[in-house]
Amino acid sequence: MRVVPRPAAALSVLTLSLLGALALPAAPAAADEVRDRSWHLDALGLAELHKITQGEGVTVAVIDTGVDAAHPDLKDNVLPGVDLHDEKTKGRVDRQGHGTAMASLIAGHGHGPGNGDGVLGIAPKAKILPVTVQSARQGIIAPDAVAAGIDWAVDHGADIINVSLSSSSDDDLDRAVDRAYKKNVIVVASVGNRQDLVIGNPARHPGAIAVTGSDRKGGLGPESIAAEETDIAAPSVDLQRAAPGGKYSQATSVSGATAVVSGAVALIRAKYPNLSAFDTFKRLLETTKDAGTPGHDPDFGWGVLDLRQALTGEPDGRANSTNASPTATPDPLSVWQHQDPDEDWYSWLILGVLLLLIAVLVVVVLLFVRRRRRQRTPAAQPSGPPSAGPPATGPPSAGPAASGPRTPADDSIWRPPAR
Repeated sequence: MRVVPRPAAALSVLTLSLLGALALPAAPAAADEVRDRSWHLDALGLAELHKITQGEGVTVAVIDTGVDAAHPDLKDNVLPGVDLHDEKTKGRVDRQGHGTAMASLIAGHGHGPGNGDGVLGIAPKAKILPVTVQSARQGIIAPDAVAAGIDWAVDHGADIINVSLSSSSDDDLDRAVDRAYKKNVIVVASVGNRQDLVIGNPARHPGAIAVTGSDRKGGLGPESIAAEETDIAAPSVDLQRAAPGGKYSQATSVSGATAVVSGAVALIRAKYPNLSAFDTFKRLLETTKDAGTPGHDPDFGWGVLDLRQALTGEPDGRANSTNASPTATPDPLSVWQHQDPDEDWYSWLILGVLLLLIAVLVVVVLLFVRRRRRQRTPAAQPSGPPSAGPPATGPPSAGPAASGPRTPADDSIWRPPAR
């Protein structure tokens, strides 16, 4: 496996993909309204598919802000996990809300008569393993914390790891995703929202499923970004989610689409428990509805999630026919994410622009400082009494400020430092 370095991604910091203007919670809805507004349930055909499987026996780790284990729609579905900041909570407390939202989209079971109210997740009988990597007021999360969370989840029984986060490149994080894949644990990661500009890790890693968002009509979601590493699109618009304290919220974000795909993978693994990670990738991605440019494209990846086909159909072989060489077998990890030599031109462009701006800023600051210094230097005073004789030959001197054209040797001219 080869991981191509991403220079622009190294300039980014880890952010929750939810934290964009499109992802701000809407006014809370009543529990009975939440189910009625959950349009993606009908779009995916879940009423019929839940007769086949509801994710029994599958554990999904949620690498996030923790999960409110007491929420009515998640009660008894949240296992004891881990909090990297406060070990006493075991990940079952969420002071920010993002982790609870993701968990409900994956494994919410609703409540009330027949569980007909509240949030119904894609895999309502799956279990959630909460892994808290962000505290309530923490704005930046170190990538190695996410790596530690992935490692912990792999070691504590996760079958799937949902990472609705976007991070910079990091050796520990790459190693953690490699390890998960080799242990047959699938990492599902968000490519990020539009304001993130470039895709981050772990979605860049070939061993993760990279998710973007789709709208109600199967088109590209308004918050989505284009990236060659994109694998699949899933509903991301106006998703109803649980919020801490028994509340609800609505948001449009790739984070939500990532949780939907994690739920879909939970259903696949429940129905086909003996599939390897590679074959699970194959079943998920080779049963999508092709969208955008035929075949794989940066907007939709292999296409939009078709959960019915993923559970009841057969993979169509499109990835192998696109990538396989007649003389060599492709690396299973690289089958899903193209490694075009020019794929990073946008990242290099961003890096170049940033470096140019920094250089211009340095020049401006140095020029400003030198000008200020010259303005503060007093004019030279004559060393003796005024001469009473005739004026010297040539035009009268106007002082230092008007001493004629500056020569290249004039120290007041700024020069770039020697390299």
